[in-house]
Amino acid sequence: MRALLAAILLALFATTAFAPSASAEDPVIVDMEVNLPDRITVGDRITYVVTLDADTGTRLTLVQSSLPPIVEVVDAPVSTVRGTGQRVRVTLTFMIAAFAPGDIQVPPITLRYFNPDDTEGLLETAPSSFTVASVLPPEPEIPQPRDLKAQAILGETPGPEWLVPALGGVVATLILVLVLIFVRMRAIKRRPVRVTAPVVSTEEMPEDHARGVLDTTGASFSLDGDYIEYYSSIGGTVRRYLTERYGFPAFALTTRELEAEMLKRGLDRWQVRVASGLLEQCDSVVYARYRPAAVRADADLTAAYEIVEMSRPETEPEEAPVR
Repeated sequence: MRALLAAILLALFATTAFAPSASAEDPVIVDMEVNLPDRITVGDRITYVVTLDADTGTRLTLVQSSLPPIVEVVDAPVSTVRGTGQRVRVTLTFMIAAFAPGDIQVPPITLRYFNPDDTEGLLETAPSSFTVASVLPPEPEIPQPRDLKAQAILGETPGPEWLVPALGGVVATLILVLVLIFVRMRAIKRRPVRVTAPVVSTEEMPEDHARGVLDTTGASFSLDGDYIEYYSSIGGTVRRYLTERYGFPAFALTTRELEAEMLKRGLDRWQVRVASGLLEQCDSVVYARYRPAAVRADADLTAAYEIVEMSRPETEPEEAPVR
């Protein structure tokens, strides 16, 4: 009898020891609480508390990809467990912050769970919403355009009696100024070139005569700085020299005509080019009131010397007397 009882107890123990364990039960969300401050601005923290029933040893994580782009989790979730036994109450607390003003709609937040038996799954909370206030000052009110005043009708109100005579005086003054300017320009164009030339002998060559005048012109310009007199003297000296040396009326020709005449007479092309450029420069200063730099003024005087010296005839050597 005792042997039979021992066999029965042994069989019951073996059945209990080697029977398969019951599978774990998935967690269940039982509550969700959102703690909102009275006024939410950009970056303020909002606390979410999610309460679940789960088996002992269940692990929970927050799937952050379920949040909208303008909402971020600012602290790591904190999990607390209350109760003992197979089934416990788990509280998952985490904080989020929104980084854009306006009405924020938070869709269901996804939680991932891992059961003690290595099974896993996903849970979703209820959706939520809140409003984020802007910290910017309110935009100033745009003033509305006012209606234009009624336009005055010309001729309704007579103008001041002095207006017409004053306008007449202004017009007369303007005409007088223009006439004076015109007369002045004509006088400048017709003004003869005043050159203080040194006294030369009748046997003096045109090149020597021209050089003497250019020497005096350069000395006078260094003292008074009169550009008009300076370039008038240079241009007149060059034209007088060309007339004396080549026998054609250089004074009566324009710069272009003078250039053509010099080429026609077979003068050196470099001399023709230098002379044309120099005479155009002289006309610009005398008639157009152009003011070159001092360095350019010195270079123009040097160009005048080159024009003179380039056409100086070579002297033939004297033959020795025969004894």
